[in-house]
Amino acid sequence: MKPFIWSCAGLCLAAAVAASAQEQEQSHRHAGGFLRPDLGVGYIAMKTSDDASLSGLAETFGFAAGVSISENGILALHVWEAVVRNPSMSMGGSSASGNSTATLLAIGPEYTAYTKDNFFFSISPSLTRIAVETNGMSGATNWGLGMRASLGKEWWAGEHWGLGVVGQLSLSLNEDSGQNGPTWTAWATTIAFSATYN
Repeated sequence: MKPFIWSCAGLCLAAAVAASAQEQEQSHRHAGGFLRPDLGVGYIAMKTSDDASLSGLAETFGFAAGVSISENGILALHVWEAVVRNPSMSMGGSSASGNSTATLLAIGPEYTAYTKDNFFFSISPSLTRIAVETNGMSGATNWGLGMRASLGKEWWAGEHWGLGVVGQLSLSLNEDSGQNGPTWTAWATTIAFSATYN
């Protein structure tokens, strides 16, 4: 009986060592499932083809979920937004103010490439929409096309978690939803903190 017990104990120990070695091999790698939320601040400027403009400091949030398609290559679905509260506004050369909020919302695929030093570049072509609320009245554009490009650096904070900082440049082109409405062009430059799980 004892030889059998010792044999089972030996097999269990070998399995534990193998599992530990596999876990060690898979740590600090960009492979498998991928999650990356980011939170930041920046500046957004929106302008219409009929000379109205809106700009101000923005709060940004993004969330990407996907899977690696190669070592250090990630394909994900990316949802992101930039929100500016009480922006500076002008129409036909006259400035305006009020209790306003403008939101740029986007969703689309994202490809991320990492270097061996954990720098990364992401590109996300997106469907975008701009919504503006002023003094209780709200309006939104049609869905349009946009893009976000990001360049960042992460540091490993655990076997599968990395914390980082990222600079982002975003663009959106949207037609107003009204009859013969103007076209909105929006630019945003932001810096954010990211937390990545791989």
